[in-house]
Amino acid sequence: MTDHTKLKMNHEDRRITEPELIQWILDRNPVCTVAMQDWPYPYIVPMNYGYVWEEKLVLYMHMAGKGHRLELLKENPCVACSISMFLDRAGKKKYKKEGHDYRSVTVFGKAEAVTKEDPEEFLKGLNALCRNTGRPPLRRIPGNGNLLVMKVTADIVTAKAQYPVQDIGEIPMPPLEPEGNCPTP
Repeated sequence: MTDHTKLKMNHEDRRITEPELIQWILDRNPVCTVAMQDWPYPYIVPMNYGYVWEEKLVLYMHMAGKGHRLELLKENPCVACSISMFLDRAGKKKYKKEGHDYRSVTVFGKAEAVTKEDPEEFLKGLNALCRNTGRPPLRRIPGNGNLLVMKVTADIVTAKAQYPVQDIGEIPMPPLEPEGNCPTP
Protein backbone atom coordinates (compact mmCIF):
# COMPACT_ATOMS: atom_id res chain seq x y z
CA MET A 1 0.00 0.00 0.00
CA THR A 2 1.27 3.50 -0.84
CA ASP A 3 2.31 5.86 1.93
CA HIS A 4 1.08 9.12 0.41
CA THR A 5 3.03 11.18 2.94
CA LYS A 6 6.28 9.97 1.35
CA LEU A 7 5.39 10.49 -2.31
CA LYS A 8 7.74 12.84 -4.14
CA MET A 9 6.51 15.06 -6.95
CA ASN A 10 8.13 15.22 -10.31
CA HIS A 11 9.47 18.81 -10.24
CA GLU A 12 9.49 19.02 -6.46
CA ASP A 13 10.52 22.70 -6.89
CA ARG A 14 6.97 23.44 -8.07
CA ARG A 15 5.32 22.17 -4.87
CA ILE A 16 3.27 24.79 -3.01
CA THR A 17 3.33 24.34 0.77
CA GLU A 18 2.16 27.65 2.26
CA PRO A 19 -1.51 27.43 3.39
CA GLU A 20 -2.10 31.04 2.28
CA LEU A 21 -1.07 30.16 -1.30
CA ILE A 22 -3.14 26.97 -1.30
CA GLN A 23 -6.18 28.89 -0.04
CA TRP A 24 -5.84 31.33 -2.95
CA ILE A 25 -6.26 28.38 -5.32
CA LEU A 26 -9.20 26.98 -3.33
CA ASP A 27 -10.93 30.39 -3.25
CA ARG A 28 -10.96 30.62 -7.05
CA ASN A 29 -12.19 27.17 -7.92
CA PRO A 30 -15.79 26.17 -7.16
CA VAL A 31 -15.45 22.55 -8.39
CA CYS A 32 -13.73 19.66 -6.66
CA THR A 33 -13.47 16.21 -8.22
CA VAL A 34 -13.86 13.55 -5.54
CA ALA A 35 -12.59 9.99 -6.00
CA MET A 36 -14.02 7.22 -3.84
CA GLN A 37 -13.08 3.56 -3.50
CA ASP A 38 -15.13 1.32 -5.82
CA TRP A 39 -14.48 -1.83 -7.78
CA PRO A 40 -13.13 -2.36 -10.41
CA TYR A 41 -12.75 1.39 -11.04
CA PRO A 42 -12.58 4.35 -8.68
CA TYR A 43 -15.83 6.30 -8.58
CA ILE A 44 -15.20 9.98 -9.33
CA VAL A 45 -17.63 12.85 -9.37
CA PRO A 46 -17.22 16.63 -9.73
CA MET A 47 -18.90 18.53 -6.90
CA ASN A 48 -19.26 22.11 -5.76
CA TYR A 49 -17.45 22.59 -2.48
CA GLY A 50 -16.54 24.99 0.26
CA TYR A 51 -13.86 24.77 2.90
CA VAL A 52 -12.57 25.92 6.26
CA TRP A 53 -8.94 25.71 7.28
CA GLU A 54 -8.43 25.87 10.99
CA GLU A 55 -6.16 23.16 12.42
CA LYS A 56 -6.77 21.04 9.32
CA LEU A 57 -8.26 21.68 5.91
CA VAL A 58 -11.91 20.55 5.81
CA LEU A 59 -13.87 20.41 2.54
CA TYR A 60 -17.68 20.45 2.50
CA MET A 61 -19.96 19.33 -0.33
CA HIS A 62 -23.68 18.73 -0.53
CA MET A 63 -25.18 15.49 -1.73
CA ALA A 64 -28.35 13.43 -1.70
CA GLY A 65 -29.22 11.47 1.40
CA LYS A 66 -29.21 8.21 -0.55
CA GLY A 67 -27.37 6.77 -3.52
CA HIS A 68 -24.12 5.21 -4.66
CA ARG A 69 -21.82 7.87 -3.15
CA LEU A 70 -23.26 7.41 0.30
CA GLU A 71 -22.99 3.61 0.05
CA LEU A 72 -19.33 3.87 -1.01
CA LEU A 73 -18.50 6.21 1.87
CA LYS A 74 -20.09 3.80 4.34
CA GLU A 75 -17.85 1.01 3.00
CA ASN A 76 -14.65 3.09 2.93
CA PRO A 77 -14.45 6.76 3.95
CA CYS A 78 -11.01 7.33 2.36
CA VAL A 79 -11.27 9.76 -0.56
CA ALA A 80 -9.02 11.81 -2.81
CA CYS A 81 -10.06 15.27 -3.98
CA SER A 82 -8.62 17.31 -6.84
CA ILE A 83 -9.10 21.04 -7.32
CA SER A 84 -7.38 22.61 -10.30
CA MET A 85 -7.27 25.45 -12.77
CA PHE A 86 -5.70 25.34 -16.23
CA LEU A 87 -4.87 28.01 -18.80
CA ASP A 88 -3.89 27.04 -22.36
CA ARG A 89 -1.61 29.59 -24.04
CA ALA A 90 -1.92 28.03 -27.53
CA GLY A 91 -1.60 30.81 -30.09
CA LYS A 92 -0.58 33.29 -27.38
CA LYS A 93 2.76 34.45 -26.02
CA LYS A 94 4.37 31.89 -23.71
CA TYR A 95 4.99 32.87 -20.11
CA LYS A 96 8.22 31.73 -18.46
CA LYS A 97 8.75 29.60 -21.57
CA GLU A 98 5.55 27.64 -20.84
CA GLY A 99 2.72 27.04 -23.33
CA HIS A 100 0.17 26.43 -20.60
CA ASP A 101 -0.29 27.18 -16.91
CA TYR A 102 -1.95 25.42 -14.00
CA ARG A 103 -2.45 25.46 -10.25
CA SER A 104 -3.71 22.37 -8.44
CA VAL A 105 -4.51 21.11 -4.96
CA THR A 106 -4.90 17.44 -4.04
CA VAL A 107 -6.46 16.35 -0.76
CA PHE A 108 -6.37 12.86 0.72
CA GLY A 109 -8.73 12.47 3.62
CA LYS A 110 -11.65 10.83 5.34
CA ALA A 111 -15.22 11.65 4.38
CA GLU A 112 -18.28 11.51 6.55
CA ALA A 113 -21.91 12.40 6.06
CA VAL A 114 -23.21 15.25 8.21
CA THR A 115 -26.95 15.19 8.76
CA LYS A 116 -29.41 17.74 10.06
CA GLU A 117 -29.16 15.99 13.43
CA ASP A 118 -25.94 18.01 13.81
CA PRO A 119 -27.41 21.39 12.79
CA GLU A 120 -24.34 23.48 13.70
CA GLU A 121 -21.93 21.41 11.55
CA PHE A 122 -24.55 21.01 8.80
CA LEU A 123 -25.04 24.78 8.51
CA LYS A 124 -21.29 25.42 8.81
CA GLY A 125 -20.72 23.13 5.83
CA LEU A 126 -23.48 24.65 3.72
CA ASN A 127 -22.23 28.18 4.47
CA ALA A 128 -18.66 27.21 3.51
CA LEU A 129 -20.11 25.95 0.24
CA CYS A 130 -22.09 29.19 -0.21
CA ARG A 131 -18.96 31.31 0.37
CA ASN A 132 -16.89 29.40 -2.18
CA THR A 133 -19.61 29.46 -4.86
CA GLY A 134 -20.60 33.13 -4.44
CA ARG A 135 -23.98 32.56 -2.80
CA PRO A 136 -25.30 34.48 0.20
CA PRO A 137 -24.97 32.76 3.60
CA LEU A 138 -27.84 30.73 5.02
CA ARG A 139 -29.39 31.62 8.37
CA ARG A 140 -31.24 28.36 8.68
CA ILE A 141 -31.12 24.85 7.29
CA PRO A 142 -33.03 24.38 4.01
CA GLY A 143 -36.20 22.30 4.13
CA ASN A 144 -35.00 19.71 1.58
CA GLY A 145 -35.36 16.43 3.46
CA ASN A 146 -32.96 14.49 1.21
CA LEU A 147 -29.92 16.74 1.71
CA LEU A 148 -26.64 15.69 3.35
CA VAL A 149 -23.35 17.48 3.74
CA MET A 150 -20.23 15.51 2.96
CA LYS A 151 -17.35 16.58 5.18
CA VAL A 152 -13.82 15.63 4.10
CA THR A 153 -11.16 16.15 6.75
CA ALA A 154 -7.75 16.30 5.10
CA ASP A 155 -4.97 13.99 6.21
CA ILE A 156 -2.65 15.15 3.40
CA VAL A 157 -2.75 18.33 1.30
CA THR A 158 -0.46 18.82 -1.68
CA ALA A 159 -0.38 21.63 -4.20
CA LYS A 160 1.58 22.41 -7.32
CA ALA A 161 1.98 25.05 -10.03
CA GLN A 162 3.30 24.97 -13.61
CA TYR A 163 6.41 26.82 -12.47
CA PRO A 164 7.83 27.59 -9.02
CA VAL A 165 5.95 30.28 -7.07
CA GLN A 166 7.28 31.92 -3.95
CA ASP A 167 4.59 34.36 -2.79
CA ILE A 168 0.94 35.31 -3.21
CA GLY A 169 1.75 37.72 -6.05
CA GLU A 170 2.95 34.82 -8.20
CA ILE A 171 -0.08 32.61 -7.64
CA PRO A 172 -2.50 34.35 -10.07
CA MET A 173 -1.94 33.16 -13.61
CA PRO A 174 -0.69 35.96 -15.85
CA PRO A 175 -3.33 36.88 -18.44
CA LEU A 176 -3.20 35.69 -22.01
CA GLU A 177 -1.30 38.15 -24.17
CA PRO A 178 -1.26 38.22 -27.98
CA GLU A 179 1.91 36.77 -29.46
CA GLY A 180 4.73 39.33 -29.12
CA ASN A 181 3.07 41.56 -26.49
CA CYS A 182 3.75 39.60 -23.31
CA PRO A 183 6.16 41.16 -20.84
CA THR A 184 9.17 39.02 -20.09
CA PRO A 185 9.46 38.11 -16.41
